[in-house]
Amino acid sequence: MDLHCWRVILLAAICLLVPVMAPAATIDDNPDVVSDYTKGQRLMREGDFAQAARVFEQLAGLHSDSKNVDLFIFQRAKAKYYAREYADAQAGFTYFLDRFTGSEFRAHAFFFLGNTLYLKAQLKPALDNWLSAWRLSNDKRLDRLVLASVRESAEQAGQVPISRGQLSMLSADRRCELVAALARGLVDAGNPEQAGALARGCESIVNVSDMAGGKERRKKFWEVAVVLPFTGELADYGNDIYSGAVIAAEFFRNEQDKRISLTPYDTKGDPIEAARIVHELAEQAGTDAVIGPLTSEEAAVASAVLSCANLPMLVPAASEAGFTELAAGVFQMSASVELQGIRMAEYAAFELSADSAAVITPTSPDELRMSRAFVDRFEQLGGEMVAVEYYRPRDRDFGPYVRDVKGIIIGQEPDSTFFINAKGDTLEFDGVPAHVDCLFLPGSASQMRLLLPQIQFYNLQGALLGSDGWGDQVVYKLGDEITRDAVFPSTFLVSPNTAEALRFGAAYDSRYAEQPGRLANLGYDAVTLIGQAIAGGANSRATLIDALSRTQAWAGAAGMITFGEHRENLQMPLYRISDGQAMPIEPTSEEMTSQHSPEAVSSPEPLSSP
Repeated sequence: MDLHCWRVILLAAICLLVPVMAPAATIDDNPDVVSDYTKGQRLMREGDFAQAARVFEQLAGLHSDSKNVDLFIFQRAKAKYYAREYADAQAGFTYFLDRFTGSEFRAHAFFFLGNTLYLKAQLKPALDNWLSAWRLSNDKRLDRLVLASVRESAEQAGQVPISRGQLSMLSADRRCELVAALARGLVDAGNPEQAGALARGCESIVNVSDMAGGKERRKKFWEVAVVLPFTGELADYGNDIYSGAVIAAEFFRNEQDKRISLTPYDTKGDPIEAARIVHELAEQAGTDAVIGPLTSEEAAVASAVLSCANLPMLVPAASEAGFTELAAGVFQMSASVELQGIRMAEYAAFELSADSAAVITPTSPDELRMSRAFVDRFEQLGGEMVAVEYYRPRDRDFGPYVRDVKGIIIGQEPDSTFFINAKGDTLEFDGVPAHVDCLFLPGSASQMRLLLPQIQFYNLQGALLGSDGWGDQVVYKLGDEITRDAVFPSTFLVSPNTAEALRFGAAYDSRYAEQPGRLANLGYDAVTLIGQAIAGGANSRATLIDALSRTQAWAGAAGMITFGEHRENLQMPLYRISDGQAMPIEPTSEEMTSQHSPEAVSSPEPLSSP
């Protein structure tokens, strides 16, 4: 659940602070113990909870062999709870429940532990403990307080993360009495779908339609699952996306009479775990949309399990093409790596009027896919591919590859001598200029730092076209003579000038004391797109998918989004390196028309390994 919405919930949870009837107002013990216990009770009534906690702690320490030691420890934890020392209260109630498995005060301890967890913004553990209190209770006043607590939490949070399996542990009467309270809270929160799901089997007692006054209620609560790695090596990436999503959800709550609640699910970076989570969410009526998963592998398997479901899933960062075609509700927010090759081929053909091209590419999977897309699209547009050279990702000497390209262009073996003029002046092969209209050079900044100077040294001439890996100061600082107005595509360069980016950046800096990165921007954009669809009238999973599918040229915090035929982002901004910085290039109308055509963004096959 979105932890930042708990500010509102805490204000509404005052009912949880109502003191529970003490399980024992007096005790049977030696006079000194009875006197100190009575003093502790008096301090509790007077509101001096800190001093009361000290009294009960002293009793537990000095009289550890007392038959009432469980009560001393329970009362100390309760005093800490009323003193709002929630960490100590949680530790105290947890210790009590672990140690005193047969105590008559266990139901009350579960109730107070549930309260403590709720006030610490941990809804599911709170509900689990209230459920235990309800199962063990034989105290009518405690029953009333449990019911009031679960109803209040359901209304404030708009959701109930309790499974039917947990409810099945209760007798039929007790289950339906608890479900009635939960359903009332959910209906009042505008989430009758989950209320109805919980009420199955209790229809004779719980009538969700009657709770809604016999009228169709406008959906006010929207549950969005955030399926990302929150532990493991990729946890920082998942947390960045979630941090941005939280701010967008808060903006939505402040501006609409509806609520988007975010519930995190940890994939641990494991594709199988991602698929399992998404499969379960697809079958839960209470989940309206998913944000995630993180990687292309996770996104592919998660999309596959949605092939027969209509759950909308916005994938923020995965860049491999094709997974959106596995399910009708999957959206790819970051443009695919293949689209980079397509865009550069179209730029070469339409803007540079290039007739010939050469490719020098590493054999890493993403770059191979970009290169195949470039080759296919360039040849489709009538261009000639002069050469395609492959190098290993760890190579540092690129001379052999550059010289091979030159040899193909010049028609001369690299180890021969080339006579350059009528006077008989000769040049070594390495110094002979060779020209091709453009060179497509996908790769990382560290690779370009070595490759580009060697292209300059070997006098291989032509317009330089890159990939998103060029978006780095390491490349910009090579100098204009080396980079020579190179153009590259990137969705990873943050554009802070849109209205959404400026608004989000200010809120993010205020909360986290830093500017957001690309992943945080993507998390913000994902929730904002969902919120705009809801504000525009979407009221179900199906209408959410329809509204999101119509997103065209939307300027978010991370950049532009236009969803294509298969709900993949077709926007791929271009940048030119000049004077040590990357400057955005406005696409021509011809490029934009071609870019958005279905045949231009089909998924080409990967290049074969050399």
